[in-house]
Amino acid sequence: MDSSAAPPSTMTPRIARLAMQVARILLGVMLLGMVALNVMNAVGRYAIGAVFVGTDEVLVYAMAWLVMIGMLVVTAERSHISLDFAANRLGRHAGVALSLLQHVVVTAVCTYAAIQSLIFVLRISAIGQTSMALGMPMLIPHSALIVGFAGTALIAALLVVGDVAELGAMRGGSGKTRR
Repeated sequence: MDSSAAPPSTMTPRIARLAMQVARILLGVMLLGMVALNVMNAVGRYAIGAVFVGTDEVLVYAMAWLVMIGMLVVTAERSHISLDFAANRLGRHAGVALSLLQHVVVTAVCTYAAIQSLIFVLRISAIGQTSMALGMPMLIPHSALIVGFAGTALIAALLVVGDVAELGAMRGGSGKTRR
């Protein structure tokens, strides 16, 4: 996706830019930590014959968190993988309308997924379910789904507001559009 799809930095609140920087740093640190843990586990297993119990479990749970936090970043940047064949051939007004439709769908679907994830997490928390190797409360890894889906729904809802405002500005003839 080209950079013209992202909102101008002057329109983006400072707190949102800071949150995005923190998220990127967190993602990078998590990924480096996962690589280090995986290397440590491989060296331990094959060099000294020591198996670190729970390493694979931690890596799987960390990957879930990595994906869900990453989903927040790509949603905010409007950089989800997309088939933009039609969008590239639409005029400005239709392109913004399509963006609005996409953000409405993402908001609805992610809200539904967040609610279902919350219900599931409450159930497993109530019964005290823990992981097999480490005995970690399953509330921790499964909460990634709530954070990812609820956060994405919130970001997409804010993008809906921005798209509606942009359509209104286009109809008003102010010419201040992001595309």
